[in-house]
Amino acid sequence: MYLFNRSISINVRSADKKLLTVDGFFLDSHHELCITLGVDLESNTIVSANGEFLRVPHTDCEQSHNLINNLVGINLDRNVRKQIQRAVGLNYGCTHLTDLTLECVKGLLQAKFQLMHLTMQEEEINTIVEQYLEGSCLHYKTM
Repeated sequence: MYLFNRSISINVRSADKKLLTVDGFFLDSHHELCITLGVDLESNTIVSANGEFLRVPHTDCEQSHNLINNLVGINLDRNVRKQIQRAVGLNYGCTHLTDLTLECVKGLLQAKFQLMHLTMQEEEINTIVEQYLEGSCLHYKTM
């Protein structure tokens, strides 16, 4: 018997060469949240954000829904975790919304690596990916 379950799903689509849309879904035994982020690729900035809290365990959790708008304007080049926590988490926010947003950003990064295949050679892509991921896991360990 399972006592708890959680699923997070991220889908990234390309509206055009300058804008990506990220759909995130968070579903567990107590919560059901979804967000959609629009990200400008040139500035690497969130330009739109909306979402829904479809199921939450406490009535005051719904107040965190209004914080989704705070994601607009976040630049994804540096201090991403801190910016997202300040925007939608910590004492007046929702840790699950924070987690979902961070997973959306990770999915976005993977999609950006995929987009490189449209304009770059495999060797160049591998160099960029290896530099970016250096030290992040066993495969990309630093020597």
